[in-house]
Amino acid sequence: MWKNLNKFLSYKLKEIEFRLNTWKRSREISHAYGKRSPKKFSRLLPGAVKGAKVSAIAAIALLLAAGVIMGTIKAIPWISSTLSAQFTPSTPNQGERHVQQTDESGEGDAPVIGELEATVLPEGYDPSSSSEQYAAQTQNDLPQTQPEPPPPTQTPLVDIFKAGIPAGFSDYIIFADKSAKVLYLFKNEQDRWKISRAFPMATGERHGPKLIEGDKKTPEGNYFIVGRKDRSELSVSPLYGPVAFVLDYPNEEDRNARRTGHGIWIHGSERGNIPPLHTSGCMALSNPDILELGAVLGAGVATPVIIVNGTEGKKHLTAINFQKLSAEKERIRQKHDANQAQFETIVNNWKSAWESKDIETYSQFYSVNSFRDGVQRWDAFRERKLRTFQIYSTIEVGISSIVLTDLTDNSATVKFVQVYSTNLNRLENAKRLFFTKVQGEWKITRESTFPKEEFFL
Repeated sequence: MWKNLNKFLSYKLKEIEFRLNTWKRSREISHAYGKRSPKKFSRLLPGAVKGAKVSAIAAIALLLAAGVIMGTIKAIPWISSTLSAQFTPSTPNQGERHVQQTDESGEGDAPVIGELEATVLPEGYDPSSSSEQYAAQTQNDLPQTQPEPPPPTQTPLVDIFKAGIPAGFSDYIIFADKSAKVLYLFKNEQDRWKISRAFPMATGERHGPKLIEGDKKTPEGNYFIVGRKDRSELSVSPLYGPVAFVLDYPNEEDRNARRTGHGIWIHGSERGNIPPLHTSGCMALSNPDILELGAVLGAGVATPVIIVNGTEGKKHLTAINFQKLSAEKERIRQKHDANQAQFETIVNNWKSAWESKDIETYSQFYSVNSFRDGVQRWDAFRERKLRTFQIYSTIEVGISSIVLTDLTDNSATVKFVQVYSTNLNRLENAKRLFFTKVQGEWKITRESTFPKEEFFL
């Protein structure tokens, strides 16, 4: 008796397993072809789930009561996992409906989807076969669908730029991505480019490329650093932080397009350790970051600065003519070197005039009409120098590390380390001379000293 009951219950379990697998594959077929259950069957969903659960629970209870053999008991974990996975109602947004259709005899317990008819056991089905074996036999009957390709990924602008840089183009390149709000410093190491630094940055308050003066937009295009300003020059406002690099905006392309404006810098932040929220058109870093950039670049003259933004930036990068850019870089470098040599000569001649204590020769280096030394005008400054020349029997001025930090058509700034020695004292500091072009000649309009430690920032 127990043997026959065990055989009967095993058959019923295999039948339930078969029906569950058939239903699962029917649902997959329906989903693959975009079919959905008719709305009139949706109200039967709770009944279908409940009926399946009752059948499974009843079969399990009979097995436990009959003390079935170990092989049957091993099927219980499969039943539990199958009930959990297959009889959990789908959420409405899945677009699937589990329904139960009843035939005329009232014995319809086969779960169906859409218009699929009730499933019957196939002829020759062996209840002793496992569900895995049956699944393997029927796998080829399912429609084979190709997995959807992953969505296309957007290549970051910085990677596009890096891939296009020629090997020997420069030592350093600055790449500023306005859309990502990041300023990258590229370094050339043995003709291989790598990102040496990446700094968060702020840009103009308004979006888009700069067109006119005062539009609060950051330019977009290819530029070069042509000067550097340090803390003592920027102390009139905390807005710019400790260091600022001057760009050659507007360049020739900007002038041809009638774009206006001036004073576009890469500078620090009045907020200290974080960039500002936005600027009036410059690119701003945190103060630690701008100091780090300054330590790497030094004066930074002729360093290329590529500024791009979004989709238009991608178009710009593919159109960069690096050969032309390299020629422009070399032109800027040669011009700077020539100007550097010119101002080195001027400063050394000025030093010699100072050491000579000849007030007339010394005065020729100054713009007597526009010179200011704090609140003092030229006449008061001249009288003070005369008294100094009379006090000291000897004056020696040592000058080193002359750097032309800023140059326009009508103004220039030079800084250097100065050692001032007399027969009575000795002073060492850094000094800055501000020049203005007067009737075609460079004249000093202001001078200032600052700590020599700042010179090496």
